[in-house]
Amino acid sequence: MKRLSIISLIIITMLLSACKLFKQPTLEKVHDVKITKFGVDEIDVLLSISIHNPNCYQLKIDKLDVDLLNKDRIKIGSATLQKKVNIPKRRSNALYFSVTLQTRPTAKMVSMSNQSVYFYISGKGHGKVLGFGKKFDFEEPYELNLKEYLEALIPRFQADGQNIFKLKRSYIKELGLSQATMSVDFMLMNPFGLGFNLKGFPAELWLNNTLVGRGNLATQMRFDETIHSKDGSMYFKVSNFKALWSAIKGVIKGEIPYTVKGTVIIDAFGMEIRKPYEYSGSVPVSLSDYLLNKLQGAAMDKALPKPVE
Repeated sequence: MKRLSIISLIIITMLLSACKLFKQPTLEKVHDVKITKFGVDEIDVLLSISIHNPNCYQLKIDKLDVDLLNKDRIKIGSATLQKKVNIPKRRSNALYFSVTLQTRPTAKMVSMSNQSVYFYISGKGHGKVLGFGKKFDFEEPYELNLKEYLEALIPRFQADGQNIFKLKRSYIKELGLSQATMSVDFMLMNPFGLGFNLKGFPAELWLNNTLVGRGNLATQMRFDETIHSKDGSMYFKVSNFKALWSAIKGVIKGEIPYTVKGTVIIDAFGMEIRKPYEYSGSVPVSLSDYLLNKLQGAAMDKALPKPVE
């Protein structure tokens, strides 16, 4: 009986010593936070962190939940360790987590001053050393710079593989003897819920590989997170009337294909973005309408009184 008590005392002493010797794992560093997909509804993020084992024995992490918190400590995304990880004594291991964020709430977090998103990386886990388990936790602030990503994303005019710059109608707004004005009506969508201003789209109008005119937006287009789409127009003054007339003669009554090549100018998150963009369409033109305008113009010229010599 006395011998059993001594053995029990030794075991209790070992347990207490092990608990004291078991040092809590720590977050050594955040290696990277990388956006793998920027979708209309969700943003997929790959999070890479390094966990350090300060113990003299191998550490087995059997559970680790990671949350991303906004500046108000409200959870905006989470992930869970998918399999157990062994970390050698006094070493660190990189762990990877796939986190999904909601697009529109995340877009509201972007700083206007430096195009970054500030959040906290919070973790709660459980590890074992020599069979003895212990809980651990950590929290680390992180700044994700989105400047380069936003500069590429916004003027691309695409979302989930779909074009968000949609042509609605192209037509000859004015057709005279020596000049013409072409109008292009379009719809621009805002599926990501971003706040930006499309303030310009200076562009060239090409017919049959020939530059025939230049144009720009009719008016600027402002978006915020509540605006899902807006209608806009571009006006082009046709200066190369000879090329336009040649194209009209070729179709008699039908449509002329055209290409617009220009630069979109966007104000977003405190920066001005300029990116080349082009699109193609077709404009319906009637040769009979053109000839009628020409005959009417000639008749008007003939009816005008001649100047007195």
